[in-house]
Amino acid sequence: MMSRSGTSTELLLQKQSEQDSDRLLRMVGDIPIRWNSTYDMILRAKRIRFPLRDWLDEQILKDPSHERLSLSNRDWKKLDYLIILLRPFAEYTSLIGNSRDATINHTWNVYNALFDHLDVIRDQLDRKDLEKTPWILEFITAVDVGIAKLKEYYSKTGGPVEMQYALAAMLDPSQKLDIFTAPGWGRTYSRKYTKDFVDHWSDNYQTLSVTGDDEPRASIAPQTLNGIFRQQRQSVGSRVGSAVMNEAELYLRAPVIGEDSEIPVLQLWKRIEHSYPSLASMARDILAIPGMSIFRIPQN
Repeated sequence: MMSRSGTSTELLLQKQSEQDSDRLLRMVGDIPIRWNSTYDMILRAKRIRFPLRDWLDEQILKDPSHERLSLSNRDWKKLDYLIILLRPFAEYTSLIGNSRDATINHTWNVYNALFDHLDVIRDQLDRKDLEKTPWILEFITAVDVGIAKLKEYYSKTGGPVEMQYALAAMLDPSQKLDIFTAPGWGRTYSRKYTKDFVDHWSDNYQTLSVTGDDEPRASIAPQTLNGIFRQQRQSVGSRVGSAVMNEAELYLRAPVIGEDSEIPVLQLWKRIEHSYPSLASMARDILAIPGMSIFRIPQN
């Protein structure tokens, strides 16, 4: 109603100014084809709750049928729960959609983070007293449906495209094989994907290497004492025969870099390209796939 009425919008802005609002805000519409529109609409309504109530009171005086638009305290409480439930979905889709850097390398990370979020919410809802808050059942049902839908989308990262996701994750110098140390993964995955990584490099990029296979590649020089000693610890037991390790194996064995910084993954590759020239070509090809083109979050 408000989005189609300039007069109504002006009245809402007036109500905000009467309450000495620092910033006058318009309502946000719920647009089904737009990511996060429901979350943005709810968040905006919460921010201007009291001016919005005053505005609606005037509308009801003019037309009592507008009473149906009134929200009870319970309704506002439900909106608080919705904001908590939807916030990670809104944040991740916004970051993925607005990023100018590679995002496919974080697809599995995002999915797993969302699963963890829904599991935590589900556990918290289970502890609620249903006699005092029977409407919690609505949220439990919604979370269960959300988990099922998320599993449906997550399953699409398996099968024929599974290796591409694995390669993209490992081609992030800030995580490499560390992604598979999180709960839910196991050593079996780490071994399998390591083999897939080396095989894919050998089959498609090894011939691009600028140095002979019998020459050791330059390692990345750590910039801190912590990095230096971590590299030394990780190199113990692997020094013998390291000169004949190929470029892909050297990359995976080297310490991760940039894990504590905001450096985008493509910039990290510019820094280490001289050490892994043929692997850099593989990284450019795989990381060029935009995460948003294959990453899906349920909207209903």
